[in-house]
Amino acid sequence: MPTQSPSQHDQQDAQRREIAHSLTGYMQKRMGKPTSETKVYAERIRSGEHDDFMRRISIALQEQSRLILADLEGESVDAQGPDIPTLLFMHDTDHRVSSVPSRRGQRRTAKDPENVLAGLSQQAAAAREDPFVAISEPYGPCVAPLESLEVIKLSELTTETHHRGKILFVERIGIVIQSSIRTLCAIKDDDGEAEAVELYHRDASLAEDLPSETFFFIKEPYFTLSTRGFPVIRVDHPTDVVNPDSSPKGLSKLASKQQVSRTASEWKDVGNGFFAKQEYFKAGRAYQSALKAGAEGKLRLDVSRNLARVDLTLGRHEQARVNAINAVSDGSDPALVALDVKAYFRAASASYQLRDFPQSEEYSMKLLALASHDEDGLRLLERVRARLREIKDGEHDFQQLVKRLSRQQPRVDIADFTKRTVAGTSKGRGRGLFAAEDVSLGGVILCEKALCATFEWESENSSTKTYDVRLKKFDGFPAALWMSTVQKLQQTSPQCITQVTSLTGRHQGLASKAVVADGSHIIDAFQIHDIIAANAFAIPTPAKTQKTEAFGVMKTIVPAGTDSAKAMNIPDNCALFSYASLVNHSCLPNATRVFIGDAIVLRATRAIRKGEEILHSYVMPTVDVAVRHTRMELIWGFRCDCTLCKVEGRESDDIRQRRAAVVEEAGKLADDLTTHLVEASQRSEVVRRGERLHARLKATFKSEIYDGLPRAGMSHIQAALAQIYCFRKEYTRCRTMIIEAFDCLGWTLILHKAGATAAELMSPKPGHETRFCEEMSKKDRKLAEQVRELARTVYVALNGVEYGIGKIDADLGASGTSTGIPTR
Repeated sequence: MPTQSPSQHDQQDAQRREIAHSLTGYMQKRMGKPTSETKVYAERIRSGEHDDFMRRISIALQEQSRLILADLEGESVDAQGPDIPTLLFMHDTDHRVSSVPSRRGQRRTAKDPENVLAGLSQQAAAAREDPFVAISEPYGPCVAPLESLEVIKLSELTTETHHRGKILFVERIGIVIQSSIRTLCAIKDDDGEAEAVELYHRDASLAEDLPSETFFFIKEPYFTLSTRGFPVIRVDHPTDVVNPDSSPKGLSKLASKQQVSRTASEWKDVGNGFFAKQEYFKAGRAYQSALKAGAEGKLRLDVSRNLARVDLTLGRHEQARVNAINAVSDGSDPALVALDVKAYFRAASASYQLRDFPQSEEYSMKLLALASHDEDGLRLLERVRARLREIKDGEHDFQQLVKRLSRQQPRVDIADFTKRTVAGTSKGRGRGLFAAEDVSLGGVILCEKALCATFEWESENSSTKTYDVRLKKFDGFPAALWMSTVQKLQQTSPQCITQVTSLTGRHQGLASKAVVADGSHIIDAFQIHDIIAANAFAIPTPAKTQKTEAFGVMKTIVPAGTDSAKAMNIPDNCALFSYASLVNHSCLPNATRVFIGDAIVLRATRAIRKGEEILHSYVMPTVDVAVRHTRMELIWGFRCDCTLCKVEGRESDDIRQRRAAVVEEAGKLADDLTTHLVEASQRSEVVRRGERLHARLKATFKSEIYDGLPRAGMSHIQAALAQIYCFRKEYTRCRTMIIEAFDCLGWTLILHKAGATAAELMSPKPGHETRFCEEMSKKDRKLAEQVRELARTVYVALNGVEYGIGKIDADLGASGTSTGIPTR
């Protein structure tokens, strides 16, 4: 290895000093950081031990200068890489991770409550503005019941240690700080020792759920450093925090410290008081105390029924169903019939929210057997039976669903329709979905409501950036969806949990095992993270007005790769589907997906035979093959080997780059042509330019290789030219261009005079063979009707619903009236 000359060494030292000085200035002036904090980074850069960090910071400082200059000159430019706060967070996290071995096993420094609370207050302002979360090395949740664990004190904790087989019994003190998907608070034990706790996936209700001076258990505590470098007990799995209400007899002495001695009746009155003041967590805890205090007979039924109402209010639907059924009397007392009606209604409502519609129908029928004219029960039964029809026949009113969507109501009330598909093993792909019956072109393959969906305007967490220490890269990851899914799974049915945990992800966690401890289903938060990373969809924002753009192009959730700017492009709205996620990828798909609010609809883009695998595109085929493969390997761990990928993979980089350049130029011109249609149609030089671009683009696809395959990027300019030809009444050229466009999309368009269905006018290309027969005349109204019906079929196949085609059809009809095109 060559040694550096003294002059080279001096130059490097000077460069480090210069960058350290520039970073210090930026942090103080732009970020408002104190001198003590800026010195840490300056010293690291000057030490020469962090040259990779120095190089990244140097590039970022140059980027900031470029952005500032552009802003001063009134230009609009995009950032090309991570900003400086992001790089500082990455560096801090990597530095902490690398030092874990040296810290592991060190005894914790004793702290009193005043010191911990003072430190917590200092973190409050920064935490609320902190857009970053570090995903640590995965570790499993505690699966052991409380009674099998040994109680330890805070003084016994050691750093960077998962204290397996141990529990802490502590009380919460001081303030609660909510920051993105984590919550900071302070605790102390009965020795007076205190410590900070960093809880993940707990919502803003923590202060109500675990009010100040309330004791609770932390199972197998993990003592480490927080995302900002101060000592904390980190709890990633929500089931590792246990309320003493569920503590076993062996720990009842500890739990009794916070219990007030009241009778069951008195606890019920306390709960009613809290409920009247809308303090639902306190009400629920009081009702649970009433049951533990030995409520019997009618009192037990009353408490259980009230507790079910609290659970419904708090979204604890599985608990609500259990408590509601426990509130049903044995029928021997006629005075309890009216109360049984309430209990059955709450059980039916909870089952409806759990999407267990048959069970909801059963409880609704029992309700109506007791009170046949109960209006709430009748309305609920009507909704339930509408859902059951959707399950059986797929009778979804997509038109109305779209019309009702808005930012205020982005979710739909529907049942899943999956009977046309069956899960099975896909050769080389793992699990997949297969057609259980023949599906025609445009037919609904499946419809599913998301298990969980988040919209950017509903959550402050949507802008949170997650840094995965395993990959040492930022993910464009939906942190809000992660938090919501973990919380949802704690309140749902065991069957739903199993469905989600059976999906694939990098960290297997508990796999699909249903593990229960202390009355709760154990959730591995890291397993859910990786399931979301591999299976979640980005979904469009519901349109504010009724228009055809209601369904936007899906943005793929892409972990950080070589393009750091795109890597941190966090999707605004995301959803996790436990069934549709099984559909595998192909760049030559037979299905397309559209979203209606938080529902996904898959339709067939060609006729699908029974037993055939359902495939759609994870990454749009219009994306360059090298980029497609990089994304597939990063996110899903596979490389597509379809015919299209093989053909594109054999092409040179030069021809693909030339094609991409022409596609971009042709796309811009196509936008201009369609935007200024009348003017463009009268300018022959503009039309000729479009034709030349079309010819250049077409020349990049060798016909002997691409015959029978889609040619990405062609359709935009082809559609624009077809519109121009139609407006200029050059109908033969218009038809020729449309037919060629279909050919480039991978479809054969068969036009003939004989009466035919819309599906028969279109077929997927059989292999590399293209068949076409045209006998269309200008005045052939029969054929025009067939083509219109074909247009409707294709529109529905690609957009999911007919919504919007009426306006297009009307526009074409109006255009036809003035230009002589045959109309209906």
